[in-house]
Amino acid sequence: MELKEIFNPQGLIAKKLEGYEERPQQLEIAKAVSKALQDSVHLIVEAGTGVGKSFAYLIPIINFAVNRSERVVVSTNTISLQEQLINKDIPFLQEILPHDFKVVLVKGRSNYLCLRRLEGVMTYDENLFDTKEEDEMVRIHQWAEKTKDGSLSDLEPHPNLNVWNQVCAERDNCLGPVKCHYAKQCFYQKARSTIYKANLLVVNHHLLFSDLALRRENTGFSVLPGYKYVLLDEAQNIENVATDHIGISLSNFTVSYLLDSLCRRDRKRGLLVRLKAGDCFDLVDKARSNSASFFELVEQWFGYENSGTKRLRQKGVVDNLLDKPLLDLQMTLRDLREVSQTEEEEKEIYAHIERCQRVRDEINIFLNQSLDDSVYWVEISRGRFNTVRLNSAPVNVSEDLRPGLFNSMESVIMTSATLSTDKNFEYFKQRIGLSKCRELMLGSPFDYKRQVCIYIPLDMPDPRSFDAFTTAAEEKIKHYIQMTQGKAFVLFTSYHMMNRIYKQLKTWMQEQNINSFKQADGLSRHVMLERFKKDVDSVIFGTSSFWEGVDVRGESLSNVIVVKLPFSVPTHPVVEARIENIQARGGNSFMEYNLPEAIIKLKQGFGRLIRTKDDKGIVAILDPRIKTKFYGKLFLKSLPECKIITE
Repeated sequence: MELKEIFNPQGLIAKKLEGYEERPQQLEIAKAVSKALQDSVHLIVEAGTGVGKSFAYLIPIINFAVNRSERVVVSTNTISLQEQLINKDIPFLQEILPHDFKVVLVKGRSNYLCLRRLEGVMTYDENLFDTKEEDEMVRIHQWAEKTKDGSLSDLEPHPNLNVWNQVCAERDNCLGPVKCHYAKQCFYQKARSTIYKANLLVVNHHLLFSDLALRRENTGFSVLPGYKYVLLDEAQNIENVATDHIGISLSNFTVSYLLDSLCRRDRKRGLLVRLKAGDCFDLVDKARSNSASFFELVEQWFGYENSGTKRLRQKGVVDNLLDKPLLDLQMTLRDLREVSQTEEEEKEIYAHIERCQRVRDEINIFLNQSLDDSVYWVEISRGRFNTVRLNSAPVNVSEDLRPGLFNSMESVIMTSATLSTDKNFEYFKQRIGLSKCRELMLGSPFDYKRQVCIYIPLDMPDPRSFDAFTTAAEEKIKHYIQMTQGKAFVLFTSYHMMNRIYKQLKTWMQEQNINSFKQADGLSRHVMLERFKKDVDSVIFGTSSFWEGVDVRGESLSNVIVVKLPFSVPTHPVVEARIENIQARGGNSFMEYNLPEAIIKLKQGFGRLIRTKDDKGIVAILDPRIKTKFYGKLFLKSLPECKIITE
């Protein structure tokens, strides 16, 4: 069937979808996606809000997958978009399209309950947990007897992560379908069997890049079955997600978790207790003591100031006190494996050997800085128990994405409303290592001149004068909130400024009968958004996660206040290293990296306001640099054409 027969005013969609409006951009995207798949080329598509991108790419993908008997992976960054595809868009298309096609939402292995591990915990390790955690385990055990899919999304509320980690499915702890006596009931294997029969696999970016990382290591393992065609929606996040999956991240709690699973003397539980290997307990105690000393040395090097990050520029800044005790544990576990009584015991022991090796490898990589072209840093979060995390990440992920993604796939299609800067894709392509591809840039069907007014106050202090700017911002936020009687997102680039301004304005908002919500105040983003939607006049104060992936339609969101232009913190180790990398080759880091990244972020924040053709509202940009700096016009040029009022 021709695409125009599906998208035209009398087409298949219009016949079943009430209020459907033909949008030329939607058909144009569908044709471009179809042609890219057929020609095995990569494609970048930017299309404004309201185009209906999901139908525009899903329909040609489904046609291609069915007609060519190919498997296509569709990847999103946010859960909300994934839920929209799985619960709304795809079921609708299964009704109207003349194809019988199968779609599977793929979840990572750790999302599934392992019945064998659950049995082991309930039999041997129940007392490994405190009273509250034991109650959680009982709840999981009761749920296991009635759940259909055995996935974490089916268990509400979600259990404590420490408890779930003891019973979830893990690759290095799996006996496989032949040897496991729970094989026929295995939730993960049941889910995996459906994957191979599917035309479309819907995943999130983290799962996709986990799979690409496994394939790059040539271990023979993979998360997904073979595929050569990928669509990445919300593609502006590719670089950041890829960065998370290349490099290392190891904390003091990672080591504690490993050692506790081997032996907890106080509770007489753990693998070594179960194996009656009492002569090994001292090795665990030694490793635990050395771990405490090692991370204490890291804290001393970091300094005892507030939570934050500190870049590591030299090798061997602290002694590796963990390598020897972990090696001793490995050698002992190898001996125990030789005399293990069952296949199950052998697998459990092997899993712990692998984990000891992984921790040793990551600590050595971190201290010796042995990954080329990478940045290394320590991150500390202070609280009742301090978290000390050792991190490394590539300075430039393009060198990994080019061979790992673009050169290994027939076609990679990337879509978003925010990929271009200065009306081109050069920044995006350079950051992800893509040189040759097709490009399509389309606007939105919305009438922004009619629907949006941008306000820019002229009397704001420079943001570098924190106290003066913050005080002035408080008054301007009051002014713009009053203009719409609430109904606003107030978007910040830092928790510090958000917390200070919210504290100053909370009483005032109560006096105005305006309810307010602040990110990181105890409510999840989902709950906060639901309450915001129901209370039409309320206000949300939010940071990074509210700049994108949030869809509030109608009057509830009539006002987006951008407090500062969203430049990345230049002192974060990854940002700092990328700036240095550009400068080292003679480039202009501000124009090549800082500015384009901030422009894309501003476009995302602006995009929260207008979600339908009937939405109306204002966007207030409090940062004076939008008018006083030479680059301000580049920010405004990147936004849809709107009425601008300076006051």
